[in-house]
Amino acid sequence: MIPLRHLLIGDEHDLPLLSSLLRTLPPDTVGELVLELPDERRPLLPTPPGVTTRHLVLGRGRRRGDRACAALEAWTEEWLLDEHLRADAHAVFVGLTHNPKVAALCDRLAAQHPTLHMHRPSRVGSVH
Repeated sequence: MIPLRHLLIGDEHDLPLLSSLLRTLPPDTVGELVLELPDERRPLLPTPPGVTTRHLVLGRGRRRGDRACAALEAWTEEWLLDEHLRADAHAVFVGLTHNPKVAALCDRLAAQHPTLHMHRPSRVGSVH
Protein backbone atom coordinates (compact mmCIF):
# COMPACT_ATOMS: atom_id res chain seq x y z
CA MET A 1 0.00 0.00 0.00
CA ILE A 2 1.31 3.47 -0.90
CA PRO A 3 1.52 5.87 2.07
CA LEU A 4 -0.79 8.89 2.05
CA ARG A 5 1.95 11.41 2.88
CA HIS A 6 5.73 11.46 2.46
CA LEU A 7 8.41 13.37 4.34
CA LEU A 8 11.98 13.44 3.06
CA ILE A 9 14.62 15.25 5.13
CA GLY A 10 18.28 15.56 4.25
CA ASP A 11 21.25 17.83 3.76
CA GLU A 12 23.68 18.48 0.91
CA HIS A 13 25.25 15.04 1.40
CA ASP A 14 21.88 13.37 0.77
CA LEU A 15 21.08 15.16 -2.51
CA PRO A 16 21.99 12.26 -4.87
CA LEU A 17 19.97 9.74 -2.85
CA LEU A 18 17.04 12.14 -2.43
CA SER A 19 17.04 12.81 -6.16
CA SER A 20 16.87 9.07 -6.83
CA LEU A 21 14.06 8.58 -4.32
CA LEU A 22 12.05 11.48 -5.73
CA ARG A 23 12.24 9.97 -9.22
CA THR A 24 10.55 6.81 -7.93
CA LEU A 25 7.54 8.56 -6.38
CA PRO A 26 4.22 8.41 -8.24
CA PRO A 27 3.00 11.70 -9.78
CA ASP A 28 0.15 11.98 -7.25
CA THR A 29 2.48 11.80 -4.21
CA VAL A 30 1.78 14.32 -1.44
CA GLY A 31 4.34 15.46 1.10
CA GLU A 32 7.37 17.57 1.90
CA LEU A 33 11.04 17.66 1.00
CA VAL A 34 13.09 19.45 3.67
CA LEU A 35 16.73 20.31 2.96
CA GLU A 36 19.07 21.59 5.67
CA LEU A 37 21.78 23.52 3.83
CA PRO A 38 24.97 25.27 4.97
CA ASP A 39 24.34 28.36 2.83
CA GLU A 40 21.83 30.12 0.57
CA ARG A 41 22.43 27.89 -2.46
CA ARG A 42 19.20 26.13 -3.28
CA PRO A 43 19.58 22.94 -5.28
CA LEU A 44 16.67 22.22 -7.56
CA LEU A 45 15.37 18.69 -7.14
CA PRO A 46 12.40 17.77 -9.31
CA THR A 47 9.43 16.73 -7.18
CA PRO A 48 5.90 15.57 -7.93
CA PRO A 49 3.41 18.50 -7.95
CA GLY A 50 2.05 17.57 -4.50
CA VAL A 51 5.47 17.64 -2.81
CA THR A 52 6.59 21.00 -1.44
CA THR A 53 10.25 21.87 -0.86
CA ARG A 54 11.61 23.81 2.12
CA HIS A 55 15.21 24.98 2.35
CA LEU A 56 16.53 25.47 5.88
CA VAL A 57 19.76 27.46 5.92
CA LEU A 58 21.90 26.74 8.98
CA GLY A 59 23.06 30.28 9.62
CA ARG A 60 25.55 31.43 12.22
CA GLY A 61 25.66 29.66 15.55
CA ARG A 62 23.61 26.69 14.43
CA ARG A 63 25.00 23.18 14.42
CA ARG A 64 24.37 20.74 11.61
CA GLY A 65 21.20 18.82 12.26
CA ASP A 66 19.59 21.49 14.47
CA ARG A 67 17.16 22.74 11.83
CA ALA A 68 16.48 19.25 10.44
CA CYS A 69 15.62 18.00 13.94
CA ALA A 70 13.35 20.98 14.56
CA ALA A 71 11.57 20.34 11.26
CA LEU A 72 11.16 16.62 12.00
CA GLU A 73 9.83 17.31 15.49
CA ALA A 74 7.36 19.91 14.16
CA TRP A 75 6.20 17.50 11.46
CA THR A 76 5.63 14.70 13.98
CA GLU A 77 3.66 17.05 16.24
CA GLU A 78 1.45 17.96 13.29
CA TRP A 79 1.03 14.59 11.56
CA LEU A 80 1.53 11.81 14.10
CA LEU A 81 -1.80 12.24 15.82
CA ASP A 82 -4.26 9.47 16.60
CA GLU A 83 -6.16 9.81 13.33
CA HIS A 84 -2.92 9.70 11.33
CA LEU A 85 -1.13 6.82 13.06
CA ARG A 86 -2.07 4.03 10.66
CA ALA A 87 1.03 2.24 9.39
CA ASP A 88 0.18 3.16 5.80
CA ALA A 89 -0.42 6.85 6.52
CA HIS A 90 3.17 8.12 6.19
CA ALA A 91 6.54 7.28 4.74
CA VAL A 92 9.48 9.15 6.23
CA PHE A 93 13.04 9.28 4.92
CA VAL A 94 15.61 10.97 7.15
CA GLY A 95 19.16 11.39 5.90
CA LEU A 96 21.97 13.15 7.80
CA THR A 97 23.44 9.78 8.82
CA HIS A 98 26.61 11.51 10.04
CA ASN A 99 24.66 13.43 12.68
CA PRO A 100 24.25 11.88 16.17
CA LYS A 101 21.50 14.35 17.16
CA VAL A 102 19.40 13.33 14.15
CA ALA A 103 20.08 9.63 14.84
CA ALA A 104 18.97 10.01 18.48
CA LEU A 105 15.76 11.77 17.43
CA CYS A 106 14.98 9.06 14.86
CA ASP A 107 15.57 6.36 17.48
CA ARG A 108 13.24 8.15 19.90
CA LEU A 109 10.53 8.59 17.25
CA ALA A 110 10.80 4.93 16.22
CA ALA A 111 10.33 3.88 19.85
CA GLN A 112 7.39 6.26 20.38
CA HIS A 113 5.69 5.42 17.08
CA PRO A 114 6.46 1.77 16.27
CA THR A 115 4.14 1.75 13.23
CA LEU A 116 5.88 4.75 11.62
CA HIS A 117 7.28 3.79 8.22
CA MET A 118 10.74 5.44 8.58
CA HIS A 119 13.85 4.83 6.48
CA ARG A 120 17.41 5.94 7.13
CA PRO A 121 20.33 5.46 4.76
CA SER A 122 23.25 3.48 6.07
CA ARG A 123 26.68 5.04 6.00
CA VAL A 124 27.48 3.10 2.84
CA GLY A 125 24.49 4.38 0.87
CA SER A 126 21.78 1.74 1.15
CA VAL A 127 18.40 2.47 2.69
CA HIS A 128 16.95 0.52 5.64
